[in-house]
Amino acid sequence: MKKQKNVELPEKLTYEFEQRCARLGLKQKEAVEKALSDWLKATSTQVPLPTYFPHETNVTIIRPENVNIAVFQKAELVVAREELQRLLGILERTQDLQFKHETKVQLAQALKRFEPIYRQTRDLELEQLIRKVEETL
Repeated sequence: MKKQKNVELPEKLTYEFEQRCARLGLKQKEAVEKALSDWLKATSTQVPLPTYFPHETNVTIIRPENVNIAVFQKAELVVAREELQRLLGILERTQDLQFKHETKVQLAQALKRFEPIYRQTRDLELEQLIRKVEETL
């Protein structure tokens, strides 16, 4: 079953559409069907933001599988901060030189591991901890 839809389009867009169809030898109906079909496929994964957060913003999430990325970044930040604070605390409390050396190595490894997280987030608290680690190393 076919259904007719009448829509108003800007004159310039309509003119260009008609000219292009004529130049390519396409029937306008076929071109519209193809364009609408392609658009429906391209937008099939988009979800309106109110699906997740009901409010009056008209934001569309293009890839809903990426929505929780902020949650994962927050979790990474918490882990990075806690690990650096823990290792800095151990360094401050210990007197054993061998244990201090091992802890400094762990701090350097942690710093290397958490550097991408800092670059992504530019978190101020993590930045302060990184500076403390740099002074300690």
